[in-house]
Amino acid sequence: MIRTIEEKDIPVILNWYNWYIKNSTATFETEELTFDEFKQRVSFITEKYPWIILEEEDKPVGYAYYSDFNSRQAYACTVDLAIYLEPNACHHGYGKTLMKEMIDIARKYGYKNIVSLVTAGNIASEKLHERFGFIKKATFEEIGYKHNQWLAVSYYYL
Repeated sequence: MIRTIEEKDIPVILNWYNWYIKNSTATFETEELTFDEFKQRVSFITEKYPWIILEEEDKPVGYAYYSDFNSRQAYACTVDLAIYLEPNACHHGYGKTLMKEMIDIARKYGYKNIVSLVTAGNIASEKLHERFGFIKKATFEEIGYKHNQWLAVSYYYL
């Protein structure tokens, strides 16, 4: 089941997000977030954009949201997509379910462009985006540094 995020979801998905901060390069954040910081982020984003939760057997297994691609007004037709799964729930098709729903939402709300920043080498995310027709438009080499390594980011565009 897909539904809109609720406050009760915040502790669960914050735990996941902090796992990604500590253990992966999927996010370029390096410091774990507190409950209040994450709650404020959710509140800020959901004032303007949808944030959805995917549940299986009444338990969240993933989430996705849109945010500003760029805050300048001419970019209002373009959104930045983020999808995160419960770390042990990868490779079960949840990313595909969330991606399909988010593309449908973008079209419903009239967004012309969806951009997604993917850490180069995140094969699962790259394949997911390509499966849905996203095109890799650019890769910025050594644009971030995390876990003692330089990282590249690819911009995927639909």
